[in-house]
Amino acid sequence: MLSAVIRFSLRYTSLVLIAAVMLVGYAGYRLPQMSVDVFPELNAPTVTIMAEAGGLAADEVEQYVTFPIESAVNGMTGVRRVRSASAIGLSIVWVDLEWGADLFDARQLVSERLISARENIPEEIDPFITPITSIAGEIMLVSISSPDGSVDPMTMRSYAEFDLRNKILAVPGVAQCVAIGGELPEYQVNVDQDRLRLYGLTIHDVVEAAGGSHSTASGGYLVDVENQEIPIRQQSRVSRPEDIASTVIKYHQGAPVTIGQVADVRMGPALKRGTASEGGQAAVILTIQKSPGTNTLRLTETLDAMFDQIESTLPSGVVLNRDVVRQSHFIERSIHNVTKVLIEAVLIVLVVLLLFLMNLRTTLITLTAIPISLAVGLLMMDAMGLGLNVMTLGGLTVAIGVLVDDAIIDVENVFRRLKQNRVLPESERRSHLEVIFSASNEIRPAMVFATVIIVMVFVPLLFLHGLEGRFFQPLALTYMISIGASLLVALTVVPAMCRVLLGGRLGRNEAQGDGWLVRVLKNAYEPLLRRAIAARLWVLGGAGALTAAALLLASTFGTSFLPSFNEGTFTVFLLAPPGTSIV
Repeated sequence: MLSAVIRFSLRYTSLVLIAAVMLVGYAGYRLPQMSVDVFPELNAPTVTIMAEAGGLAADEVEQYVTFPIESAVNGMTGVRRVRSASAIGLSIVWVDLEWGADLFDARQLVSERLISARENIPEEIDPFITPITSIAGEIMLVSISSPDGSVDPMTMRSYAEFDLRNKILAVPGVAQCVAIGGELPEYQVNVDQDRLRLYGLTIHDVVEAAGGSHSTASGGYLVDVENQEIPIRQQSRVSRPEDIASTVIKYHQGAPVTIGQVADVRMGPALKRGTASEGGQAAVILTIQKSPGTNTLRLTETLDAMFDQIESTLPSGVVLNRDVVRQSHFIERSIHNVTKVLIEAVLIVLVVLLLFLMNLRTTLITLTAIPISLAVGLLMMDAMGLGLNVMTLGGLTVAIGVLVDDAIIDVENVFRRLKQNRVLPESERRSHLEVIFSASNEIRPAMVFATVIIVMVFVPLLFLHGLEGRFFQPLALTYMISIGASLLVALTVVPAMCRVLLGGRLGRNEAQGDGWLVRVLKNAYEPLLRRAIAARLWVLGGAGALTAAALLLASTFGTSFLPSFNEGTFTVFLLAPPGTSIV
């Protein structure tokens, strides 16, 4: 069958070469649209449930909020484990599903379980499911600060929370944006107990009146006013502290008693549950998380374009720093390294081929295997949903040096057979097409077996499960796909290019024997080989001893799941006793 593939490539040379060019072009078109991330998706499908329980201690949150939620989702189909964390005023429950489970179906099932769980949770607490994010989905940290101190922390947090955050969430691909730091503004009603007693009121009366001061209920409409329907707008909406202060609590001795008469109403900062700073000054930090499968680089460019538009509209004295942490820097560095390795590999292959074959056309044929094989690998990765990350780029980097192996073997054998055919008498010479076919078919079994053996080395990685499988399977798949693509190129494109570039008459220098470097190496290698065969027991014994020594030395090396990454940032963790105030 493979012989038929080679014959087809030689018969329809133009079709094969045009298809190869179109394949590379389509890969270049799809490349900017592929998902770009730091790591593969490492976590199993997880549904995260959060609930804010203001005023409850950690043990109360666990008893009244976390435990009912855990009990509701524990028996759900496909649940691998349920984890939770309870803190002062906050409950977080993680529902980890089996690997390969459909996350959207799981979110629907969890949502249904939460409906029944709400019966056992305090009425004022409303648990919700967080947006779908990736374990490495935090693509950017931006800060809002006032270097000259002209803007207070409450104003900065108000702008970041209610203005900038909404604009960020409107960008396609952004899953979540959380603001930390500053002072979150809220309406505060500070009751005076003496004034309450003066009017015979209680705290409950004030709370009830304050809660009813704001309403978004419709006022209805008048059905027929001069043949028109007129909507009725009610004005019970709070937009400033005075609206709450003017709300009537009750009538005392025929006169209305308002909230402002028994309490001081103002706009003030809420109790802090986190803080942030930049350069030693108070700031508001916004963490931006992307949706899974989103191209990090393109999303970062879109966010930068949005920030360019809003910088001119920032409040006076506020400075936006979009470069606090950017995941794109690490990804761009990885892509740069792969590009650098690719260029270096091409140059090394170019020099080696020129020195050994002493022919520019054979070098050109061999180098075409790299872009075509990479194009096939990228398209297969895109079809399988792998995307670009450290592991897939690593697989491509490792494979670059092997991509030209099959092409080199084929081209070298074709070139050698053409030279041998050239020195034959005119009557014994075969056609160039026949020589190229027989030469390509001659080394086909060795080429295929060598490629299959290399690919089989990585097959065990495909059977890894859990976190290890998610991490190493993309590397193995990328490498195997690229190597398989190089074999396909060697069986199709390389014979076709040999017909185009080597199908004519060879020059006088090309028709000669081996190049000078090959002759020098053969003259040096032949006596060395004879001595090795004569002393084969010593050679084998020495090789075995070196292998044992290498294994012994390898047993002393340290081990780690991941190598050290230099992202250009330091992360400092500070642990304090539970209950420590951040003020």
